[in-house]
Amino acid sequence: MKLSQKNLDDNLVEKKLLIEKLKELLNTDGSINDKYNKFKKIQNSWFKIGNVPRSQDLIIWNNFQHHIKNFYDYLHLNRKFKEIDLDHNLKEKEKIIFSAKKLINSNDQYKAFRDFERFKKRWKFELGPVKKENKEKLEKEIRNIEEILNNKRKEFELNKDAILSLNYNTKNKLVNDIEGLYQTDSNSIKDWQEKIKTFESIKKNIEDTGPIPRKLKKSFWNNYKKVVREFYSTKNIFFKKIKKVYTENLSKQNSLINEIINISSKDDLEKERQNVISIQKQWKLIKPVPYKANEKNWKNFKNSCDLFFQKISQNKNLKTKENKEFELKQNKLIEDVEKFSGELVGLEKIFEEYFLNNKLSSEKEKIFFDKIKTQLIKQGLKEEESQNKLNEMKSKFMSYDQKKSEVYKLNLRLDKLKKDLTQQENNLLFFNDKSKENKLLKTVHLKIKNQKLEIEKLIIEKNKLIK
Repeated sequence: MKLSQKNLDDNLVEKKLLIEKLKELLNTDGSINDKYNKFKKIQNSWFKIGNVPRSQDLIIWNNFQHHIKNFYDYLHLNRKFKEIDLDHNLKEKEKIIFSAKKLINSNDQYKAFRDFERFKKRWKFELGPVKKENKEKLEKEIRNIEEILNNKRKEFELNKDAILSLNYNTKNKLVNDIEGLYQTDSNSIKDWQEKIKTFESIKKNIEDTGPIPRKLKKSFWNNYKKVVREFYSTKNIFFKKIKKVYTENLSKQNSLINEIINISSKDDLEKERQNVISIQKQWKLIKPVPYKANEKNWKNFKNSCDLFFQKISQNKNLKTKENKEFELKQNKLIEDVEKFSGELVGLEKIFEEYFLNNKLSSEKEKIFFDKIKTQLIKQGLKEEESQNKLNEMKSKFMSYDQKKSEVYKLNLRLDKLKKDLTQQENNLLFFNDKSKENKLLKTVHLKIKNQKLEIEKLIIEKNKLIK
C-alpha cells in the first residue's frame, strides 16, 4: 500500500528522534550493560518504522549509521561488550549462510528468491559488524550463494513452462499416492501408523516440489485439500472404531480378572483348575488392547492366577497332611474291628466313628466292611443277616451326602452286573437242546443265577439307603 506524504514525514520525525536517543546514550549515566540493551532496542525500533521521503532516505540512513559507529567506538572502551556483540553478529551471519545454502537445492525458485532477499535484508540492516578476519570470508560466501541462486533463477525462467508442468505432474502423482493410502483397507494400528508416516512424507514432498502453472493452482489445491480431508476422515473413523474395540476388550479383561478372583474364593479349588486354564486361554485371544492398559491388566490377571495356583498348592499340602492323619485313623479302625470282642453296640460305635472320619480309600473301605461282616457273623448272624445288618448300620450312621455317594457306587455296580447278565443270557442262544449236559452251558446258567442274586442284594441295599 502506498504511503501518504504525511506518513512519510511522520516516519522521518520518528527516525530523527531515535538518532537523538542514540546520541544521548553516550552522555547519560548508567552501566555499559544497560546502555547496550537500550542501543539494541533503538536498532530494533528503527527497522520497525516504515519508509521516509525518498530525498531524505540516504541522508537519514547515513546519519544513523554514523552514530551507530560512534556508539561502537564508545563500546570499544569496554572490549568485553564489543566482543559479545561481534560474536553475536558472527553466529547470526553464519546461521544466515547455513539457511541460504539450503535454498540452492530448493525446487521453488520463487520462494528461494523471496527467502534470500529476507536474509540479505537482515544481514545488511539488522546485524552489526564482525571481526575483520571473519568479514571477508562471510561476505564472499554470501556473494557466492547469491550468484548461484541468480543463475538458477535465470535457468528456471528459460525453462519455466516445462518445469512448472513437471512440478504439476509430480504433485498430482503424490496426491494420487495419498488417495491410495486411504482407499486401501487396513485393520491394524501398525498399518495405520505406517500410513500416517507415509502421508506426512508425501505432504512434505508436495510442499518441496516447487510451483505449478498459475492457471492450475486453484483446481490443484482444491483437490489436494479434499484428498487430505478424506485421509484424515478415514483415519479418524478407524481410530474411533479401534477405541470402541479397545473399550470392549478392556471390559473383557476386567471381567476375566474378576472371574479369577471369584473362583479363588471358592472352597474346592482343584475342581476349578481347568476352568482357570480355560480363562487363561481366553485372555490370550483378547486383542487389540492399548499397551499401557494391557500391561496393567496383565499384571493384575497374572497375580490373580498366581494366587489361585498358590492356594491350590497350599491346600494340596494341607490335604496331604490330613490324608496322613486319616490313614492312621483308617488303620486304627480296621485294627479295632479285628480285635473287637464285645457286644454289638460297641461294634456300632466303631462303625459310627468310621463315618465321622469318612476319608478311607475304596480299597480300605472294602476291607473295613468285610471285617465288620466277619464280626457280625461271629455275633451269631448268618451271611444274609450280616449283610442286612451292615446295610442298616450304613443307613443309620450315614449323612445325606454319604448316602448319595454310596448309592452312586451301587448304581455303577448294578449297571455293570446288568450288562454282564445280558451278555450271559445272549450266550445261551448259542446252545441247542442237545447241549443240556454240556459243562459250559451249566457254567453259564450258574453265572446267570449268581448275577441275579447279586443284583437283588444290591437293590435291597440301595433301597435301604434311599428310604
